[in-house]
Amino acid sequence: MSTGFRPTEADTQLIERLKSPGESTSELIRRGLRSLAREEERRRAYEDMIRIAESGENPADDPDEWEYTADGRIRVIGTDTTVSARREGPR
Repeated sequence: MSTGFRPTEADTQLIERLKSPGESTSELIRRGLRSLAREEERRRAYEDMIRIAESGENPADDPDEWEYTADGRIRVIGTDTTVSARREGPR
């Protein structure tokens, strides 16, 4: 897919100001799109947070959907899926 873009003089100045050394205009636009996507994700998360807070719902009150097995592994309740528990210590 190829997308055409005819920047205005103000756009061109902004592009030149925001480009990192050695960064192409295409790379700058890709970086900007990723930044915009992250901003949108944060906005949706914030809206969800407000909706949950206003509803009085407390997700911490929900039961866990996992449990420890006898050998210390973690099992997803209602399945046979298990994973090793993370060891304590430096990460």
